[in-house]
Amino acid sequence: ISLISEACHGLEGVTEQSIFDDTCRNLFDGIKEKDVANTLVMSSRTMIEKEPNYSYAAARLLMDSLRFDALGFLGMDTNVATQAEMADLYPSYFKNYVHRAVELELLDPRLAQYDLERLGQAMDANRDLQFTYLGLQTLFDRYFIHSDDTRFELPQAFFMRVAMGLAINEIDREGRAIEFYNLLSSFDFMSSTPTLFNSGTLRPQLSSCYLTTVPDDLDGIYGAIKDNALLSKYAGGLGNDWTPVRGLGAHIKGTNGKSQGVVPFLKVANDTAVAVNQGGKRKGAVCAYLESWHIDIEEFLDLRKNTGDDRRRTHDMNTANWIPDLFMQRVAEDQEWTLFTPNDTTDLHDLTGKEFEAAYVAYEEKAAKGEISVHKKVKAVDLWRKMLGMLFETGHPWVTFKDPCNIRYTNRHVGVVHSSNLCTEITLHTNQAEIAVCNLGSVNLPAHTIEGEGVDLAKLEKTINTAMRMLDNVIEYNYYSVPQARNSNLRHRPVGLGIMGFQDALYKMRMAYASEEAVTFADNSMEAVSYYTIKASTDLAEERGRYSSFEGSLWSQGILPIDSLRELAEIRGKYLQADTTETLDWDDLR
Repeated sequence: ISLISEACHGLEGVTEQSIFDDTCRNLFDGIKEKDVANTLVMSSRTMIEKEPNYSYAAARLLMDSLRFDALGFLGMDTNVATQAEMADLYPSYFKNYVHRAVELELLDPRLAQYDLERLGQAMDANRDLQFTYLGLQTLFDRYFIHSDDTRFELPQAFFMRVAMGLAINEIDREGRAIEFYNLLSSFDFMSSTPTLFNSGTLRPQLSSCYLTTVPDDLDGIYGAIKDNALLSKYAGGLGNDWTPVRGLGAHIKGTNGKSQGVVPFLKVANDTAVAVNQGGKRKGAVCAYLESWHIDIEEFLDLRKNTGDDRRRTHDMNTANWIPDLFMQRVAEDQEWTLFTPNDTTDLHDLTGKEFEAAYVAYEEKAAKGEISVHKKVKAVDLWRKMLGMLFETGHPWVTFKDPCNIRYTNRHVGVVHSSNLCTEITLHTNQAEIAVCNLGSVNLPAHTIEGEGVDLAKLEKTINTAMRMLDNVIEYNYYSVPQARNSNLRHRPVGLGIMGFQDALYKMRMAYASEEAVTFADNSMEAVSYYTIKASTDLAEERGRYSSFEGSLWSQGILPIDSLRELAEIRGKYLQADTTETLDWDDLR
């Protein structure tokens, strides 16, 4: 009864009696104390659909079970504590937690060298009350450190552990750790899942995504699949560019035979992602990209279908089209499109824009003269219709565009972008010597939105300044399971900062999602995020030095993303319509 009373305190629409009655209906003589706690959680959880605030009640009841397990595991004076009592208990608990986790070889011993007393005092126990049931249950299932299935990491210790890892190379480690902790625990900003999983551990693989290009030889193909396995082992998501692999029917000089194409290898990559499931914490995640002129593109479109030969299906792997602008032009003008095998058209993979168009048309002329044997002509609009049909039917392959990704790529002087990642939010170049790496985090937009007024720019700038420092720290502190990833990350230092909760921000602004006001709000809020992120990056460059491949980049030429959008407009002509209005002082930033 006292647990229910504490869980319901201050929650409008939640009644103690309803949880009590439902719990009593599920009790029986001889039930274990642990199961009573679970029954309390389940009883409140079933009422969430009637009143959303029951989600907070369920989270608080789950929190009580967590405290019971964690305090008991660490041998504290008491394993029963209310949320109010945790304000005094958190510091001593935290010190015990760090030392025990180091002893169990779950945390980096360097964490024990922090001023744990100071860090413990900086924790805010009341932030445990911010969780909804689903949020806390997800942390419990996947994120909290455990020993023999006993979770002994409480939420504020979790956030502090992540912050300590990210601050480990800072001069004022404690000060920065507290700064990072406050940002994470307030939900103003959230690091990516690998960072939350692994920061402060013995294998701090903190990067979200790895992009690779798969070469056209057997040793290279299986080497790339092995790299996938090693990167996935420590919770990295993968994007593979498969375009260089020769297509079905292409000649193999070494055996004088014909290739089976890219699809059988994609099946192996799919099964590898299933087998190496990110350290047992979540499913392996990989996305295959194929350019739209590849001879196997039609089979590629069918990979996620639930019918057909299952040996030529990939039910667990994401797929994405990598579409050159020329293809979309042919669709718009109802023209034909020619499919090639990449071993006959080796330069198309690295060409973009007008250079790609010139080379592609030249290969079409060669094919028409019979100088290229393996090719196929299709109606561009028919292939586009099949792409869209499969997208509606299976959700795959995704639609991504090669030319704008390269035209607007700030580091295009050092390489060509051949794919995105499994969430399509980053575009970085890849080659045989470099596996692109991206280190991600999200700003919680609703937490920076004032009802009826708009984005709180001062708070947003402060959040982004700290967030960018955290993301940059990932690069130095990161554990790299393959050397090509380390080389690329340290050389180019890419980070990705985005937003979450856009619809929630619209709700606070009382804007309909499909309204013109929402479009304007999206433009202005993302302009602010972009502006303050670039500004924070320049501040870091003044403190830490510029990244080594900076010279020759669009940044070094004073070309910002809003400028490269205009370049894209010039190249595409009538095929691009975009709003280029500005609300911030970009000239000063430039």
